[in-house]
Amino acid sequence: MFEEPQPPGFEEFFTCYHPMVCRYLLWREPEYSVLEDAAQLTMMAALRYWERVGSMDDPRGWLFKVAGQRLTDVRQERRRQGLLVDTTTLRSWISTQDEVTARDLRLDILHAIRKLPARQQEALAMQLQFDMSYQEIADVMGTTPGTVRSHVHAGRTTLKTMLGDRDTEGDRG
Repeated sequence: MFEEPQPPGFEEFFTCYHPMVCRYLLWREPEYSVLEDAAQLTMMAALRYWERVGSMDDPRGWLFKVAGQRLTDVRQERRRQGLLVDTTTLRSWISTQDEVTARDLRLDILHAIRKLPARQQEALAMQLQFDMSYQEIADVMGTTPGTVRSHVHAGRTTLKTMLGDRDTEGDRG
C-alpha cells in the first residue's frame, strides 16, 4: 500500500503527543480499542492540519479538544454498529504498565472519574494530568476560567466523597 510521506517534524510530534492524548482519553473511556481509535483519529486530524498544528507552541489544547470530539464520534459509530464494549481490556492493559499495588487504586479512581459529568472529567483530566491553567482549559472547553474552576472543584468534591479517604491528589494517571 502506498503511504503519503509525512511532513517534517510530524514523527517527533506523534511520538511526543500520542501517549499524552491516550492518557487524556483514558480518563474518559474504559475500552482501550475505543480510546486508541479516538487517539489515532486525533493524530490523523493533526496531520491533516499540520501546517497550523505544527506551528503551535503548545498544541495540547487543540489536541484535547479534537480528541474529545473524536471520542464522541467513535462511541457513536460503535453504538450505531451495535458493537459491545469489553471493559476487561482496560484492566489487563493497565496491569501490564503499572505496579500491582497501584493498579487497584488507579482503577477505582478511573471508575469514579468516569461517573462524573463529562465537563468535570475534561477539566480534571487537563488540570491533574497535564497541569494546565484554568485559562488554558477554558480555551479548550470553550468556556471561562471561572466555570472551569467550578468544574474542577465540583469534580474533586465528588471524587473525595466517592473514594472516601483515598488520596487522589498524588495520582496523575
